[in-house]
Order: sequence, then structure tokens, then C-alpha cells
Amino acid sequence: MATDDENIDVKELADVYDPDSSDTFVSLYVNDFDEKFVERRINTCKSVLKGDKWSYKNFEETTDMIFEYLHRNEKHRIIIFASYKNKFFKVYRMPVPMENLFVVDSSPYIKPIVETMEKYEKYGLILINSNKARIYEVYAGRIENEKNISKTIMGKHKKGGWSQARFQRIRKGAINQFIKEAVEDTEKFFSGEKINYVVIAGPGEAKTWFSERLPPPVKSKVIDIIDEDFDEVESKIISDAEDAVERNEKEEKEEIMKTLKTEILRNGLAVYGIKETMNALKDGKVNVLLITEDMKIAGWKCERCQVVGIGKRKYCPYCGHSTTDVDVIEELVELAEKKDSRTEFFDDDTLRDIGGVAALLRYK
Repeated sequence: MATDDENIDVKELADVYDPDSSDTFVSLYVNDFDEKFVERRINTCKSVLKGDKWSYKNFEETTDMIFEYLHRNEKHRIIIFASYKNKFFKVYRMPVPMENLFVVDSSPYIKPIVETMEKYEKYGLILINSNKARIYEVYAGRIENEKNISKTIMGKHKKGGWSQARFQRIRKGAINQFIKEAVEDTEKFFSGEKINYVVIAGPGEAKTWFSERLPPPVKSKVIDIIDEDFDEVESKIISDAEDAVERNEKEEKEEIMKTLKTEILRNGLAVYGIKETMNALKDGKVNVLLITEDMKIAGWKCERCQVVGIGKRKYCPYCGHSTTDVDVIEELVELAEKKDSRTEFFDDDTLRDIGGVAALLRYK
């Protein structure tokens, strides 16, 4: 039984599905374990599946796998995706408190994760002065990884004359060397990590010198440089960095919505509405998918030809295969992950008025 407590790879999960059955995967979100809730959902799902012996058997075997894990491990703040039929079992730590959920579908149910990741972005924080640096990886207000760097550098020389000038040159050279090393360590620290934002903090000019020397891939992610005492309590430093990230995300969302409105008025690189957005996603045209927060749309899906539609339909109009009930928004989110499209959730009246779903396009 494979388990995985590492970072959640939503693209990998979005690519996992069973084209032959809509009842293959169980997704269990456990914030605080509620045995009565889980048992009630299991009994309800069994009632629905009892007419199909193969789906029923897979469901029983899958829930047995889940309970075997739960009996031996922690039952708090975890997410489990499992399918006995596909020999699939993944366990992740829940990054922040989330609603308890038990979902049966043809693929892992990832919408809550995507919403959470969009709301709580992982970012980099570098606290630096002229001889010390701390590099942090921060997620949801918590430090997930860190590195400390320090170098002994002589204090300022108070005597005058030639000796003072020589001493200051040596000291400045030592500071420059330390900053160079800090830049190299920062680049290594964030290599391979999905970090979209970086905040630099510290006293004096060292933070500015440091930011100017960062390589372009890291420098382009710097959203703010803030004054901070190096010995300030960690919680205050994190809080100030969180404020900078929130300001930047708010500005980004405002810019996305402004761009959407402009492109719609120009009949340019934007689409809106479920059908148009779904088609653009399938064609790989979508750069940013915009979805109204907490939105759900009842629909159907043909697992054979992967067509999704709104409302109820017993058989696929294209291939005649029987359909399954789905949340159309979940299908959009999964498709966006498969096509490397960015997903953003909005509380916006304009977006609601045009159908609750829209997209900014890469091309037409």
C-alpha cells in the first residue's frame, strides 16, 4: 500500500481516472475524524452501488483499504485517494483545516485542494543583514523549510587615515562575498520548488544589495522588500511577509478581472460560460480559468469519450455510452490542471452575471 505525505501534485491526480467506471475512486478528506459521518456516507454509497456487483465489490475493497490505514495511523488533517481496482492509494497531509468530505467518482476529487492552494500560496522569505541570512519556505502562515547562513565580519573601524580606508575596503569585500554566497544558497534552496512569490526583509541596505544580485528567475518573483529588524520575533516577520503576499495577490486578482472585462468588450482573448470555457480548455487555449467561489453545477459526463454537459442525460449523445452525474466545476478544475492552466476563484458580481465561469486565453 503506497502512501505519500509529500507536497500534493494536483496535476498528477488530475491525470488519474478510470474510463470504464464512474465509481472507481474514493476521496476522503478528514479534518477531524467523524466515524458516524464516514459510516453514513459508506452506507449511502453502498445503497446506490448495490445493483452493480463489480462497482460494489471495488467500493468495499477500497473502503477496506482506507479503514486499514486509519486503524494504524493518525486520523487528523489527512486526505486519502484510493481505488482497489487501480491499485491506487495516496495519503497527504491536509495543509490547512478543510471540510470533511467523502466522494466517489471516476477520478480523485481535487477541487477543494485547488481552491486551498489558490488561497494559500507557498512563498519564499529571505531575512538578511550584512552577515546573517535566514531563508524560509512558508505555507499557510507556517515555516515548512528553512536555512540559516552566517559569516563573521569585523565591525566598523573608528580610527581615521589610511588604515581606516583599507579596513573598510576589506570589510566591504567580506560583505559582498557573504551576499554572493547568500544569493547562491537562495537559488539552490528554491530550485525545484514551486515558489511564485518571494519577500525580502531585513534592516539597512543589505537586503537591497542582495535583491539586486539575485538571478532573473528568482528576482522576477520578488514582490516586496520590507524593513525588518533581524532579531524580531519570527511570528512578526512571517505576519508582515503574509501581508505583503496578500496585497500582491489582491492586486493580481484585480488585474485579472480588469483584463477579462477588457477582452470581453473587445471580443478578444476571453471566453465565458460553461460550454465555451470547457471547449477552450479542451483545446489547450486557456491561460487562466476564472471560477466563482463555492460554485457547483450539476451535470453529466461520458467516461468513454470524456464529454461533459450541464443538467441530466442518461446516455451520451455522441457514443451512446451511459453517463454519470458530475459537478461540472470539478470537471473544469481537473481539465485545467491537465492542460497546465492556472485556476483562480473570485467573489465577483460581474463573473456571476456572465455565468460564473470564464477564461483568459493564450490564443484564439
